[in-house]
Amino acid sequence: MDEGIATNRLLARRFWQALVERDPSRLQTSTLIDGYAGERLRLGVFRHLPHVLTEAALSHDHRQSVLLSLQLDGQAHVEQYGRHDDLRAGDFCLIDLSKTFRLDVGRCTVQTIHLPLALLRDAIPSVSEVAAIGLPGHLASVGFLRVLFQELFAHPAGLTEPVADRLADAIPHILAAALASVGTGGDSESRLRQYHKRQVRQYAREHLTDPELCIDMIAKGVGLSSSHLFDLFSDEDLTLMRWVRLERVIRCQRELADPRLRHRSIAQIAHAWGFGDMTNFGRCFRDYVGMSPRRFRQSAMLGDVSAQDLTDVQTFNQWPNDGEVFAE
Repeated sequence: MDEGIATNRLLARRFWQALVERDPSRLQTSTLIDGYAGERLRLGVFRHLPHVLTEAALSHDHRQSVLLSLQLDGQAHVEQYGRHDDLRAGDFCLIDLSKTFRLDVGRCTVQTIHLPLALLRDAIPSVSEVAAIGLPGHLASVGFLRVLFQELFAHPAGLTEPVADRLADAIPHILAAALASVGTGGDSESRLRQYHKRQVRQYAREHLTDPELCIDMIAKGVGLSSSHLFDLFSDEDLTLMRWVRLERVIRCQRELADPRLRHRSIAQIAHAWGFGDMTNFGRCFRDYVGMSPRRFRQSAMLGDVSAQDLTDVQTFNQWPNDGEVFAE
């Protein structure tokens, strides 16, 4: 083995061990596969066993830094700045080590870059706006970052200090370009936020017929935390589960107005769209349509009314505040 590569790996091992010297147990749960540690840029490819990492485990010398990681496989859960996100294979995530954080790591493999916080200030003035956000690496707009990691981690121990110094200066700007291209930050209607909303709505529509559909089920299905789903729909007129109920009502409304389905009972139609309780269905239907399901069907069969052609209702200001925010 080249002597320089062997030295770089040794220095990397010492650096990452020193990072968590206050929590020796973590050294038993993380294996450094390859790495580099220079003056400003440090890289590590880790194979993790399940463990939890918080700022309390970090030595004081490493608190003014950030970690930028790519989840290669497995899962992790990150919490910081009041945000929660689940990280899956292909997701990037930035963690500010100078502030309180919690990282729940499963059995996984991760590529991690360690940079001084000061290096990010020009390219990313407000780290708090972009930390602890799972950035889907498969998005075309994140291609800059994906290619950077591919090249950096092809042979991390083969880096030289002059090259590493230049990369340390460039990485924050490449990260900023990726973040800007998906609109993360203070923009509440960012492309990343809308991407997650589309994921959530698509999953929910595909499972409307399941009476067990709930926040936890949706969160698990799209790989986000339940708390992140709360945040995603906090700027909508409808909470997520009220939107789900409304989508179900719309589909029931269409089928009740379809003369080809007159042989199906109201209960059959309601149950087929995930309503497990007929009293709850009747109340929800009247609240939205303005009449009972039976009366609506009778009127529709006489040609007095027709089902509304609605496919994606995002707001409905008249939905009553019945206290059932996240329960069917």
